Amino acid sequence: MQNLSSQTSLIKMQHKETRSVSEIVAVFTSFLNHLIKRWLLLVIAVMIGIGIALFIYKIQKPKYNAVATFILEEKSVGGNGLAGIASQFGFNLGSLNSGESIFTGDNILNILKSKKVIRQVLLTTTEDSSKKTLADLYLEFKGIKKRWQKKPALADINYFSLKQPLTPIQDSVLNIVYESILKKNLATGKVSKQGTIYEVKVTAENSLFAKLLAERLVAEASKLYLDIKVGTAQQNIASLQQRSDSLLLLLNYKSYATAANQPLDVNPGIRTAIVPTEIANRDKTVLATLYAEVTKNLEASKLLLSQQTPVIQTLDKPGELLDDHKKGLAFLIIICIFASELIFISGIFFSFLWKHLNNESLEKNVTTTAIPKATPSIIKS
Repeated sequence: MQNLSSQTSLIKMQHKETRSVSEIVAVFTSFLNHLIKRWLLLVIAVMIGIGIALFIYKIQKPKYNAVATFILEEKSVGGNGLAGIASQFGFNLGSLNSGESIFTGDNILNILKSKKVIRQVLLTTTEDSSKKTLADLYLEFKGIKKRWQKKPALADINYFSLKQPLTPIQDSVLNIVYESILKKNLATGKVSKQGTIYEVKVTAENSLFAKLLAERLVAEASKLYLDIKVGTAQQNIASLQQRSDSLLLLLNYKSYATAANQPLDVNPGIRTAIVPTEIANRDKTVLATLYAEVTKNLEASKLLLSQQTPVIQTLDKPGELLDDHKKGLAFLIIICIFASELIFISGIFFSFLWKHLNNESLEKNVTTTAIPKATPSIIKS
């Protein structure tokens, strides 16, 4: 008896599963037929997608990418002995001794994005007949100057012929341009994580601005790097050079003075007659010794400076004609048609599914109300 009941329940479950799969296939087939009947809506969806793609393509702004890469190689040569000798003459060459640099790692990337560097580059001219700085060019192609025409304080703002410090308004506007470039137009990074090749990428609607900003950022950051890295050492070398030149002049003067004081006919009775000559020779010897030591340290410092000066070499520069990287019309049409068709088909499907569920609920209600009426006749029979 138990076996019979279990077999009966198993048959019911299989029948139920078969029925559910068949119902799914039937619903899917019915939906396809319903979708085919709505072919006009699908065509309208295609036309709407094409229209949206054309609209986006028309209002889309140009997008030029200017990429400049450079290599930064730090040099580290022990110079403690030479620095110790130079310190005897009151000169500090400590910046050449350390193998560490404030620009190692990601600090060079922060320098490229610093306000000092970007502001200096923005105040450079475009070097053409337009008589504009990069800041003026940015305000122009962004449409900011056009929006400011009705504001008297901002309508005539210009950075081309600056012969005095920036006014508060000019400084504020330049800070706004800096913040905007930092957020929307400038990207810096390493080409590879383990390498020392760095990349500066500028994205802008104006190809000239993108090209000049990328190139000049690298040049200005390199200049600042070298000034901080070896600037103190170069000043010390200049001081040593000046001292060496002064000692050489004194040595030459003493040589002529010694020759002029040389007695031609010395009276043996006057023993002090040769004293001025001996003093001149002694001073000459001291000056010659000092000059030799200063010259030696000067040449050693120059050699050390040449060994410690970092190498910053530009590898790639943006071309004169940059490619426009805005989205193509064919790409936009495909994406918009796909999106519009997906939205329309989803809407048709949910509408069809809602009607199908409502019909099933109505059929169940009709069935449940019909069964009780037939029950009394069955009992009487």
